[in-house]
Amino acid sequence: MSLKIAGLLVAGALLAGRASAQTSAVPLASVRGTGLTDSEKLEKSGEHLDRMKASLRQVLGRVEEARNEKDVVKLNCVNEKLTQIKALLKVAEQADISLHESIANKDQGADTEFSKIGIAGTKIEALRGDAQQCIGQLAYVVDERTTVEVQQPDGLPQRDVTSRFAPRSPWVTPPVVRRPPNASRYY
Repeated sequence: MSLKIAGLLVAGALLAGRASAQTSAVPLASVRGTGLTDSEKLEKSGEHLDRMKASLRQVLGRVEEARNEKDVVKLNCVNEKLTQIKALLKVAEQADISLHESIANKDQGADTEFSKIGIAGTKIEALRGDAQQCIGQLAYVVDERTTVEVQQPDGLPQRDVTSRFAPRSPWVTPPVVRRPPNASRYY
């Protein structure tokens, strides 16, 4: 009974994600596992894991792309998503192992483990989409070459004053400062 409660707590924690994670291509019935036989759950679980690993590969490709571009902003953004995907994939793989054990033992926890896998898959798909939206510092740079256009007001002489040097200061010795004697002989 405590295994079932722990499974529900983990599933609840996974559900506490962003609302964008709910807009996935994974149908809700396949996440819950209701109405599926044990063999169908194993088959769907394998499909979910394959999609999660494909998403991981796509995000790893984005990381490599950001590294090749030497774009630190994009790399940080994609690395953040990658870290979350790796953690969720680990949870899903552990749930898959528990699902296989639950089905082999004819345990009631199979639905919970299948739900964990489905929820992790939904969240990973959302994170993959977020990683695709990561923009880097190149999105903020308009042009690689900066040009400066100088406009002179009317009425100024038309000569180039940028090549003038500042006048040299004459060598002046500082004046001699005489200090008054101390007011107290003990100081």
